[in-house]
This record gives sequence, structure tokens and C-alpha cells, in this order.
Amino acid sequence: MMKQTRLMPTVLAVALLAGATMSAAFAAQQVEPQAAPTAVVPDRTITSAAQVALHADAPSAGLPVKVVTKQGIVMLSGTVPSAAAGDRVVRVVASVAGVKEIRNDLKVQVAG
Repeated sequence: MMKQTRLMPTVLAVALLAGATMSAAFAAQQVEPQAAPTAVVPDRTITSAAQVALHADAPSAGLPVKVVTKQGIVMLSGTVPSAAAGDRVVRVVASVAGVKEIRNDLKVQVAG
């Protein structure tokens, strides 16, 4: 029984030493992490998110704006009451994840 108690600390020390050596070897092999690639957001998701964002924005909520997305490029069309309203629509849509570019074909409604 005495040999078994002396053997146990030795086994434990060897196991700890092996673990420390493996950790040091792994740490030496690690390379600086690269920036994660940007996830591609599906066009349907971008369109839906843009429409939700416009409806959630009180000044833009009732405007007849059509949103179409192709390969991350969002095309906006429709009429807005002023250039400022159109600029706001563009800013709201630009905040949506996955939007690469916005093509603004919004028309300012002429009074009359």
C-alpha cells in the first residue's frame, strides 16, 4: 500500500507536466486571429429588414417606398414629400445589416 501512495503523486506530476508542455506547444503554434469574414446576408433578408426599419421609423412609416435588393445592392423607388424625407429613408435603409450600396431612385413629390 505504501508504494501505491508514492506512485500516485508521481503519476499526477507527470500528467500535469505533460499538460503544461502541450499547452505551451499549442500556444507557440497559435497565430494572430484574422478578421472574421463578413457574413453574406441574403437579399430577401435585407429587403425585409429594410422594410421593417422603414415602418419602425415614424417619419418614414407611411411613405410609398419600394425596396428591392440584388446582391446586397438596395434599390429604392417611390415618391417622398421632400428631399429631407428621401435622405432619411436612405439613412434608415443604410443602417440595415448586409447593405453594400443604395441606389436611390426616389422622386420628390411636386406640390401642386
